[in-house]
Amino acid sequence: MARALPHRPLNRGPFILLVLLTMAPDADFLLKFISDTTYLEHHRGLTHSLLMLPLWSWLAWAGLRRWQGEQTLSPLLIGAALLMHIMLDLITSFGTMILAPLSDWRAALDLVYIVDPLFSACLLLPLLIGLFWKRRRRALAVSALVLMCAYLIMATLAHRQALAITRSAWPEADSVAALPMPFSPFHWQLIASYPGHYQRCSLNLWPHFSGTSRLFPTAFVQRYNANIHSAEHLQWQDLPAMSSLKVQRELPGMAFYRWFARFPVILEQDDRHIECGDLRFGAGVAGQRSAFRLRIDLGSNPKAWLIWRGESKSELTQRTAPFQWL
Repeated sequence: MARALPHRPLNRGPFILLVLLTMAPDADFLLKFISDTTYLEHHRGLTHSLLMLPLWSWLAWAGLRRWQGEQTLSPLLIGAALLMHIMLDLITSFGTMILAPLSDWRAALDLVYIVDPLFSACLLLPLLIGLFWKRRRRALAVSALVLMCAYLIMATLAHRQALAITRSAWPEADSVAALPMPFSPFHWQLIASYPGHYQRCSLNLWPHFSGTSRLFPTAFVQRYNANIHSAEHLQWQDLPAMSSLKVQRELPGMAFYRWFARFPVILEQDDRHIECGDLRFGAGVAGQRSAFRLRIDLGSNPKAWLIWRGESKSELTQRTAPFQWL
């Protein structure tokens, strides 16, 4: 009679290391200890670069080998964990410098809002179930990948539909964009770019789908869902671009903000100050104080500030030019 093989407990060490490695690219958070502006300038830069990925993979593998002795994770597996983080950042609208240090251009696929509970649930729920249903861990892990891919396919189709609606409304625009909005994969901000101004509106492709809005306070949801309409009842806003500012000389902070902001618009302007915002972060939406605004205090000695959110701000006066890698 064949004897049963002794049960060997699953070694979770490599899996825990892989989970930690998927978060490793955000180590650029440490730049906040230098300054907030330095962090913003380099966030999603070298640590998120596809060109630097082989180096980071080898360094992580060499470091783990030196620390643990026998290494069970290959450089390819480590590279896959780092690549997953980069790709999950790439599908948002923030921008990722995938070609650093050769270029500070920031790629963005504009498919998923930067914090999307539905997309996160596709990944996390099967894995959490696997903690209790151990016999089906592999099947649950595969299902998480399938759900993630299905969600991205759905977001891609919705994104294309939103772009088509924008092109149809503004056929003579220089370019059009559709940016994901919170609470639902069917909420999109439509942007048509013209010389000196933008046309924008908020679109709900499926008005009967509430998404995750029920998970948040009503006031918070209404702030982001203000003036969001179906394709048949869109309300467009005409917003002046920052490039239309009539100033006699280059003001402090403007060069940096032109590099950072993808759709910079003028929010306020008088004899004492100028305030600009980025459409990516809610600028121009009625009743919303967007994040990452540029404020320039005019006078004999102008000063520039980056307003992160609320009252949090960093001085940009000495930032006369955006960062250049090489």
